[in-house]
Amino acid sequence: MKKTQVILALLMAAGSAGSAFAVKTPDFKIAKVLNAPVTKVSGISDFKGKVVFVEFWATWCGPCVASIPHMNRLSDKFKGEPVVFLSVTDESSGTIAAFLKTHEMKAWAGIDEAKSSLKAFKVYGRPDGYLIGKDGNLLARIYPAHLKEQDITEAIAGQFKPRPVEWESPETPKKDAAAGKTLFEIRIATAAGKWMMSSGSDKLELQSVPFAYGIAHIWDVEDSQILADTQPVSSFNATLRTPRDNYDRGLELLKSAVQATFGVNIAAETRETDVFLLALSTAASAARPNPGAPEVHLGLLEYGGTRLIGTAEMPKIARALWKSLDRPVLDETGLKGTYEFELDWEKGGRPELDRLLAERGLALVPARRAVEFLRITPAKP
Repeated sequence: MKKTQVILALLMAAGSAGSAFAVKTPDFKIAKVLNAPVTKVSGISDFKGKVVFVEFWATWCGPCVASIPHMNRLSDKFKGEPVVFLSVTDESSGTIAAFLKTHEMKAWAGIDEAKSSLKAFKVYGRPDGYLIGKDGNLLARIYPAHLKEQDITEAIAGQFKPRPVEWESPETPKKDAAAGKTLFEIRIATAAGKWMMSSGSDKLELQSVPFAYGIAHIWDVEDSQILADTQPVSSFNATLRTPRDNYDRGLELLKSAVQATFGVNIAAETRETDVFLLALSTAASAARPNPGAPEVHLGLLEYGGTRLIGTAEMPKIARALWKSLDRPVLDETGLKGTYEFELDWEKGGRPELDRLLAERGLALVPARRAVEFLRITPAKP
């Protein structure tokens, strides 16, 4: 067996509190490391006795860049602890060196142009991330924006309960020797199973997404804006690949293809409805939101449910709050530029959310406004 071959075994270990998963971490090498006390990684043994979070990212990946402030906060929190944050990309060292001049990045920046580590971890999309214990065992696959302080604390203490890792296995189309390089691609199919999404500057991948959710994602609206008179399938796959400078045009073609494939019309419809207005507090000497650092790309790491973390313009903050509330949230702050937020509240804790917003000089004001929805109807024969 060649040394480069990696056998991934899923082992079940019985314990007094139940079963735990232990997965052997695939060994990997990183030819060059920037922003670190080392210049390369020779193997997983280099990290013996340390917790490691390996993040796979790229400068062209919006969610990856948006997660940098979050990873920086974790790096600061665990400074001096036996923890390494390793951000790996297959881009050139020149690209990353230039990027680091305008973006503060406290994690080690691994350069793997040979893609050996990406292949070892079966990475086919960004961002992606893996938490490795001090004993070198793989503890979990964690989306970088979802990595929490508690995860790291438990891993350091040896108390993190390993989670089963689902490795990617993308479709591999048969090669046609007579075919040239694919410049543009749209594929749509019915599907079932666990759903997932990934995107980049030249692609969009939806796998087994619920029909209404997929429409909302492609049209860039909220789930609650979808008014479906018909639902031709329960879930579907959609793939869009375009040149990077032609993504918007490709997205419009995907919308047309979705409507033609499922025999539906999708049109905007304006309705007056109950909303919350995100407004500035009128209280004397009220605080104001923290402005985002100019070098930080727009992006929210986590939102919906009971968390809102990241840096974005106020309309995007309002829309993120919309995902957590029972009605649309519209921005009427009048604030320009980007602002940094890190809000965390209990489920059903609306008073707590109001308090957190008030600390930043903001308030949610009930009102009635005209809001645009998307109506899905059967296409006329």
